[in-house]
Amino acid sequence: MSVLTERPRPGDEQPDDRPPAPRGPSWRSLTPGSTARGSRGARGPRRGGDRGGAPGGDPDRTPRDHRIPHGPTLRTVPTGAMNLRMSGLLALALGLALAALGPLLAGTGWWLAGAGMIILVFGVAAVVRAFTRPHWTGTAAALVAAVGVITLFFGGPRSVLGVVPTVESFQRFSLLVQMAQADIAREAIPAAATPGIVFLIVTTVGAIAVVMDALAIWWRVPAFVGLPLMIVITVPSAVQPNLADPFFYVIVAAVYLLIIRTRLRRIQPAVAFVVGAAAVVGGLLLPSILPPVAPPSTSTGTGLISTSVNPIITLGDDLRRGVPTVALTYTTNVPDGQYLRLTTLDRFQGTSWVPVTAVKRPGHGVATIGAAPGLGAGIATSKVETSVQVENTSSQWLPVPYPATAISGLSGDWYWEPKALAVTSTDSNMRGQKYRVDSLAVTPTTNQLEAAPRSTGNPLARVPAGLDPVVAATAKRVVAGKTNDYDKAIALQTWFRGQFTYSEKAPVSAGYDGSGLDVIVPFLKAKAGYCVHFATTMAVMARTLGIPSRVAVGFLPGTPTSPPGADIGVFTVSSNDLHAWPELFFAGIGWVRFEPTPTRGTLQDFPTTAPDGSTTTPTSQPSSSAAPAPSASATGASRLANEAIPGSTGGTDVVRSGTLGWGALAVLVISALALGPAMIRGGIRRRRLAAIRDGRETAANAWLELRETTRDLGYDVQAAYTPREFVDWITREVAIEGVPREALEELRGIVESESFAPPSRLYVGDRLAASLSAVIVGLRRATPLPQRLRGILVPITLFDWVSGVARA
Repeated sequence: MSVLTERPRPGDEQPDDRPPAPRGPSWRSLTPGSTARGSRGARGPRRGGDRGGAPGGDPDRTPRDHRIPHGPTLRTVPTGAMNLRMSGLLALALGLALAALGPLLAGTGWWLAGAGMIILVFGVAAVVRAFTRPHWTGTAAALVAAVGVITLFFGGPRSVLGVVPTVESFQRFSLLVQMAQADIAREAIPAAATPGIVFLIVTTVGAIAVVMDALAIWWRVPAFVGLPLMIVITVPSAVQPNLADPFFYVIVAAVYLLIIRTRLRRIQPAVAFVVGAAAVVGGLLLPSILPPVAPPSTSTGTGLISTSVNPIITLGDDLRRGVPTVALTYTTNVPDGQYLRLTTLDRFQGTSWVPVTAVKRPGHGVATIGAAPGLGAGIATSKVETSVQVENTSSQWLPVPYPATAISGLSGDWYWEPKALAVTSTDSNMRGQKYRVDSLAVTPTTNQLEAAPRSTGNPLARVPAGLDPVVAATAKRVVAGKTNDYDKAIALQTWFRGQFTYSEKAPVSAGYDGSGLDVIVPFLKAKAGYCVHFATTMAVMARTLGIPSRVAVGFLPGTPTSPPGADIGVFTVSSNDLHAWPELFFAGIGWVRFEPTPTRGTLQDFPTTAPDGSTTTPTSQPSSSAAPAPSASATGASRLANEAIPGSTGGTDVVRSGTLGWGALAVLVISALALGPAMIRGGIRRRRLAAIRDGRETAANAWLELRETTRDLGYDVQAAYTPREFVDWITREVAIEGVPREALEELRGIVESESFAPPSRLYVGDRLAASLSAVIVGLRRATPLPQRLRGILVPITLFDWVSGVARA
């Protein structure tokens, strides 16, 4: 039935010069799901009867300015638009809650990684729901996408097609979790975003996003998303109460109110008043009822942020933390102070140094520590006593002089490992520890060092695979003319201290920061860096000369605070004293410290003869194999500490938080490029529909939207078509069962009638919007899936508009 010939219902009296409001049985017969739920014409009479309406009480005849106001309801927006809006609000809320972790973590790469996962989960869920009816399909697709991306970035090279996890992938996930736990135990605020921590953030955020999507859209209980949001946003206050930022609580709460508002049937002012009053009263009374909470104390009483030590990959970040804090103080009978070593890095995993493996063994308690590896008979030693008070530093490794022989006064279960005599714990850390260390001062003579036999066949003299030949050539040139290993080591040390400069910023700005093999050549060219670069480069160069080497990480002697000439030296060690240095092995003597970093540390000055008052070490005769061999395996954290996660080839590339940050940024950019046009075009459509429904747009705009949607879907629409010709064309070109013909005819009738009646004399916004929505839904259903996907993801009319603006 033509819309222009339909008789008005009884009671809808109208002036003779006013065309009847378009109505008809065709409106009620639209196909299920295509009626744009929430249009007023599909709801029946409004609550309140015919107040303010026409004599017959027809809601569609109610003048726009006199419609009865009503609260937000589930049915005031189409389901698809509501779900898309909900997905956007959920993503915004979780992204803001994640940003609340800022005080806990350094940098922004971790947040970009988490934000990329959030966009992925909610974006995939929204896109899938646009083409499928069951809501659970979006959640399921989001879960699959999250697992695939996590596997791609963290699952290693043995995953199927890079995105399907295997048993080895789950083993890597488990090791990354262990690594994250170790990093959290070591790190203090703000912690470096290590690969393990980034993995934990991305995985946790992905899981929370999937749960929130299921709660809000699949199960339709959006109020429950407040629970996971609260878990995320309260993490800083759980770590340290003064880290909570009220700004994030307020803004996340505001977004949460928008989330639950989309599901409210009707706002109840009385209920809102009662709840708000109860919240205010509770906020005023609870502080006086609850027991007081003591503020966290610091061992120095200064309230300084504690400084953490990650001896593997974050020493540069630790040095660049800014204002130095007191790490520890100690007293010793060595007037010049002592280097306090945490651990050593003695082998390569791919192109990066990794630390010694510490495994607890029976009889390895710290009350008695074994002999120093390689220390032979005839080498002078003297006893040293050191008392240490740790302040603002946390690490699983204990700072001790090398070689320690006994430790007392520690809290927790500590043990030593035999290769480097490093002291570590599985259930404690060094923060706040007060202990005494007995150690040896090993004083070989220069003659003994020069006469030390070469350590042939020592595994710690092997040159790592993939080393640039420039490194070996440079080392050979520097030591030209030297005939023994000790003189060669001194030549390298002198060259570094004389030809290079110390800089903590140059490696970062020039892009060669780190400790892997890939930074050695840029460092040699720039001749500027900090201790990590000097220590690792000298150690590798020594290996090219056949000298066993390793890298030690710990603290410089610090600043003396005792009076000059005192028998007992008192020293204060700050976060600026974090340091790395190379140790070279000499058969019969053991490991000897060198200091190639200019302006840092002290040089060892060995005598030509044994010093008075020293004793010789009563051990077996030295052998060239006295140096410890690296174990065949390492702990999971050590194995993964420097592996590449994204783009790994064989699982041996260097891991950098910067790489993860760029990877996350790439995911973010790709997601925006892929979904951005669809979201913009969808926003334009929703805005038009809302304006048409409210009477702010005319039927011409509805017709424009229909033509643009048809063109986006890939149909060749002639610009000169009249509405009637367009209806005939779409009936011929598109499967008629897919497009509701009656809604199409009703839309055409309203558009044509606008040419003969002033828009102000007609109010057909509801029907116009509903008919338009029904036709668009039908068009999409009648369009093949590939063509439909292209039309949604790559809307050609949007790009036409952009190109038109550019030409203008």
